[in-house]
Amino acid sequence: MPQNGLSFFLLAVLLLVVVCVLQWVWRRPLAKNADRDVTSDADECEVSSRPLMTPEEASLFNLIRLASQDYFLVLVKLPILQVVSVADKDEEARRALMRTIQSVRLDVVLAHPGTLQTVTVVNFQKGEQEGQQPGKRDHVVATVLKAAGITEVVLQLNQTYSVEHVTKLLGLAEDE
Repeated sequence: MPQNGLSFFLLAVLLLVVVCVLQWVWRRPLAKNADRDVTSDADECEVSSRPLMTPEEASLFNLIRLASQDYFLVLVKLPILQVVSVADKDEEARRALMRTIQSVRLDVVLAHPGTLQTVTVVNFQKGEQEGQQPGKRDHVVATVLKAAGITEVVLQLNQTYSVEHVTKLLGLAEDE
């Protein structure tokens, strides 16, 4: 009878060792040579650059830059999470908010050159969206920006602006 207990014990130890070895094998990182060799001359893959913005957006961006470059750092196409930080006691609510806004890119960000804090965000709106109600995500983004103390300005892409008009819309016009 004592031999049955000893063989049962040895079998359990052997099984434990096998499980540990399998876990180690599955969790270890792949060898460097196991990675696929990615080269720029691969026949199946084509990589090219793409413009940051459309010509209409670039035209409006240049007006914004002319109006505000003396006061702010002018940045383009930043992710919203680069501009705001979200903290919440309810972790599930924070995750839901992060999922909603994580893919949002802000068209133009005006940051204070000394503190590097975002002061104003300019978003472009295409003409066909004028009559529509803002989407849920747009409303959430506006709420997040407002909660962070960041002013949001929406400019229409199909409208013609002057530098003076953009300066007034951004709140940079000097009172006479």
